[in-house]
Amino acid sequence: MTTNVICRTAKLLTSDSRWSIESFDGQANLVAYVDDTGFDKLAVSSKFAMVFAGNAHLIELWKGWFLKPTLDFNSPPPVVTTLKGATTPVSVTIGIVEKASANVFFSAGMFMAHGELARFSGSGAQFAKDCYAVNLCGRTAVGSAARQDHFTGGETKFVELETGKMNLSIMPGTGQDMINALHQRGFVMDTKAKTVTAISDWKSPDTDAQRAISAGIDTLSAPTGLPPHQWSQQEQNDLFAALRHVAEQEGRLG
Repeated sequence: MTTNVICRTAKLLTSDSRWSIESFDGQANLVAYVDDTGFDKLAVSSKFAMVFAGNAHLIELWKGWFLKPTLDFNSPPPVVTTLKGATTPVSVTIGIVEKASANVFFSAGMFMAHGELARFSGSGAQFAKDCYAVNLCGRTAVGSAARQDHFTGGETKFVELETGKMNLSIMPGTGQDMINALHQRGFVMDTKAKTVTAISDWKSPDTDAQRAISAGIDTLSAPTGLPPHQWSQQEQNDLFAALRHVAEQEGRLG
C-alpha cells in the first residue's frame, strides 16, 4: 500500500502513509490496513534522504540505522530476510536522494521515471506517474494514486528538500505503533467484493480479527505491487558505497 514520489524539479519527496497485511487471514482477496500511524516511509538526515517500500520490519531497522549519529558499517541491517515459517524471502526497496540537488544518488527496486523530472515507486507508482505527467506535482500525484489504487491512502507525507519544510512525524512512530494502531482502528478490505470493514466489526468463520493480525503481523508492509526485490551483490555493494558517501559528507563515519 504505497506510493512514493521523488520530484526533482520541485525538490520534493512525497509518500502516502498506509501500511498493510496482504492475504489477510490467508485469503488473497483480503487486505488489512491502517493509515496515519506516525511511522513514515521517508527518513531525512542533514544532506540526504531515504525513501522506502517493502517489509515494515526491515524498513524500521533501516530507518533506525540511518538516523543514528554515526553510521555503523560493521552491523548494518539486512535488505532481505526470510520470515519464520516462510519459504519466500521479503525485502526492502531503497532510494537515496541528495537534498541539495534532488538527485537520486542510489536506488534499488522498481523506481519508474518521468524523464529526468521525477521517480515513482510502490503499488500506486503508475497512477502517480500518469497524474504527474499532467500536473507536475508530487503531492497531487500521491493523492491521485490514493483514489485509484486501494493500496495507497492516508495523509500525504512530504519533505521539501530545499527549504527543509516537512510534515514527517515529530515523534517518529515505530513498528509496534503500527501494530497497535492496526488492532485498534484498522480496516479489512475485500478487493473482490469491494467492501471495507472496521477491524472491530470484521468476522471470520475460523478466527477473530486480533488473532488474524497476530498471525500476519510479520508481513506488515508498504507493498511495491511486485514480488519482493531480489537484491544482487552488486546492488548491495553500491548501496553501501552510497551510504559511505553519505557518512563522509555528513561527518557520520564511525
